[in-house]
Amino acid sequence: MRNRPASRVVSDTMMALGRHFRLLACTALLAACVATSQVVVDSSAPTPVAATPLLAGGTAGPSTTPAPMAKPSGASASLLLVRVEGLGLGALFARPIDPATLADIPGFTPLYLGHHYRSALSPDGRTLAAFVWPPSGGGSGTGGVLHLVDPLAWTDRVTEVQINQNLEWFGWSADGTHLYWLRAVDNALEALFTADIATLTVRELARLPAGFQPYESRLIGSRIAVLGAINDHGLAKDDAAVVFLDTTSGRLSQLRLAGMRLGQFAVSESGLYPYRMIAPGVAWDLARARLVLIDAERDVVRIVDLLHETETGELAIRTRSSAKGPPGGAKMVSTTRKVATISADGRWLYVSGLREDVLATDPGQVTLVPIAVQRVDLSTMIETARVAGGARLLLLSSDGSRLLSSGEESALLDATDLHELARVTGPRETGVMERQGVAYLTRWSYPGIATLRTLDFHTGTILATRDVDQVADLIALR
Repeated sequence: MRNRPASRVVSDTMMALGRHFRLLACTALLAACVATSQVVVDSSAPTPVAATPLLAGGTAGPSTTPAPMAKPSGASASLLLVRVEGLGLGALFARPIDPATLADIPGFTPLYLGHHYRSALSPDGRTLAAFVWPPSGGGSGTGGVLHLVDPLAWTDRVTEVQINQNLEWFGWSADGTHLYWLRAVDNALEALFTADIATLTVRELARLPAGFQPYESRLIGSRIAVLGAINDHGLAKDDAAVVFLDTTSGRLSQLRLAGMRLGQFAVSESGLYPYRMIAPGVAWDLARARLVLIDAERDVVRIVDLLHETETGELAIRTRSSAKGPPGGAKMVSTTRKVATISADGRWLYVSGLREDVLATDPGQVTLVPIAVQRVDLSTMIETARVAGGARLLLLSSDGSRLLSSGEESALLDATDLHELARVTGPRETGVMERQGVAYLTRWSYPGIATLRTLDFHTGTILATRDVDQVADLIALR
């Protein structure tokens, strides 16, 4: 896949008390939604069509002509910095920046992204699709409009495809001819929609089981795999499951992961808040059509075959008695969340996480219990290395030699034995991504100053730093 967007990880800081698994509609007050890293697709063609019913996921009509924006002669945008601009609460704008210095590249008209947005880059890197919601909606999802941006010509085509909900997932088809998105059609019902890029015709393809709340989704071939669980009034009511939606036939199938919990549960823990969010570690190995899941409450792995819609069952991690560092996780509901990443060859799994205990008498008081960083050989299920962790984010370098573990403190680790190469000081990251051997670290803050930094992935040296107001988020275009 040429010009594929850089690998990216985004933290879930709002999980503990949220109604949904994650805050997918980020706002200018907190954070900007990001370009998805698994995106796939292509271009544009302004063929007028008649409006489709709102039930189909949005309204569609004749698209406007692509609006040219100013750009320097001969210049092109490769990396966009999204931040708040304007008086008061302002709005989100994206400006091309120099990947090395992080400074704005002068002469470009900024790209308007409203109160919040959801974006996805085509497989050939020639079209950035973005749903943009206006400040007047206040984060409600009302008034979302599809934009098709040409990063090379620097034009913004504002279409007449509109939706009045926030999205659970947004992506392209592998051939670049269609966009797909998941959004609610009722309080407890999610549906998959598609838009034909050539005609901008919008239609509904399939609906998820009633009450099924998506957690993460990926496109694999002609199907979309949706990891989630049945919810009722914000509480998980069944084991985790993967729902498969066929984009060609609309066929729906479901694989239940017996014994794996995912979502918010009512609990009885002395002195603690009566609800706990349970989130397993998730690593998508799309090159081998696998989904690797790490139980949030036990050292157990499950591997889902995304092509055959089967799973291995529980595979226990064989920890070493001589392993150093804290336990991989406490029992039952003690672990709030695990994070995971997998090597490019599909062999090495890296896992860490945090337990967060919220006091019943003071929900603002949180006690953090770190979970070790583990390196596991998936071919044998043997843990080969372990160090003190507590990561909210894990980012493996593209060459597989370095691992960035980012939590209350961040460290650059040797990916082979997890020994520390450098300590990364400064603000705690809320997002990380890699681009051409450089790690980009972002921290959102409201109210306050957001920070963007670059890190040499080999040495751990901070290369550049930039502070902006409230939000610092990145969209990689190539």
